[in-house]
Amino acid sequence: MRPDDSSVRTSICPRCGLPSAEGLCPKCLLASTTLLSCPRKVEMVICATCGCQLVQGRWQIVEIPLEELIFRAVRGSVGVHVDLMDAQIDVSISQRGSTRYLARVSVEGRILGLEASGECEIEVRLRREACDRCSKMAGKYFEAVVQLRGSDRSPTQEEISTAENAAHQLAQSEYRRGDRLAFIQEIKPTRGGVDMVVGSSQLGRQIASLLHETLGGNLRESSKLVGMKDGRDIYRITILVRLPRLRQGDIISIRGRLMEMKRYDRHRAILEDLLDGGRHYIPAEEADVARVLAVRQSAKRSVIVAADESAVEILDPESFQAVIAPRPKHIHLKPGDEVDVIRIGDGFVLLG
Repeated sequence: MRPDDSSVRTSICPRCGLPSAEGLCPKCLLASTTLLSCPRKVEMVICATCGCQLVQGRWQIVEIPLEELIFRAVRGSVGVHVDLMDAQIDVSISQRGSTRYLARVSVEGRILGLEASGECEIEVRLRREACDRCSKMAGKYFEAVVQLRGSDRSPTQEEISTAENAAHQLAQSEYRRGDRLAFIQEIKPTRGGVDMVVGSSQLGRQIASLLHETLGGNLRESSKLVGMKDGRDIYRITILVRLPRLRQGDIISIRGRLMEMKRYDRHRAILEDLLDGGRHYIPAEEADVARVLAVRQSAKRSVIVAADESAVEILDPESFQAVIAPRPKHIHLKPGDEVDVIRIGDGFVLLG
């Protein structure tokens, strides 16, 4: 028995007239499908000073070339049809002016079992303006002043350099962590030390704390009302970092030992015994009242003439006469070696 031919129906594509399973044929359906949706224009806001980019109302640090930045902005603005398989997107960028670029975007893939492609052009415009951070820096904005001072002395150049380097490194680190006001507005010498003018009170406190940990001394903070914003009082703070009397390289007599001041660790002085090399951690208050006998900077070069287990014979750097000095247990010495020596009273001490 032959099948009823009337039960087999053939659909015709209403657009091209070719046979189709149902409705539009795949080619005509593909022709009416938008594979790539693109905006007509993409605008980017870049800080003219530091190069930060404004993204969704927030300034962000940018450390990639401008062309890569444009590529990412263009790539993020286009949409690809959800059914396009194995999509390959290509973006080419050409500059058309100082602040204008043209991006050509193309896509290739498979959809409805057919090879498919699409393309579009996007105008990219750059708008350069000052970011919030650079605007405040240009306006001399600050929230804190860190004052570095000595006690009965002025800070040494080494202490000042240490403080400045620490402040700049901390400011850079906090800036990358998101503190937009983490900047050093100014470092200015003053009578008895230096003042570090910084953007945020948070950074000021961090710098002061770090200097206190590494250089010792004590802290004192005060604040001053300078205005109001959004109904809130605005204060500026001043933090005094008062350095201790002892400095790195001071030779002191304490607890019956000759020791060299190495550094401070919060409220402790770290000292090195000059005769056995041992490290000693002594409360800063105790170390600060010790008698300073000499400073490492005054050491002079000498030569070992002879050595035994407990003493060495050296040449007096001034008279060139042979003199006896205690032998440090932690330093390997032999005749002919050159060493740094320092005069303590009527004798000499060798420095490691």
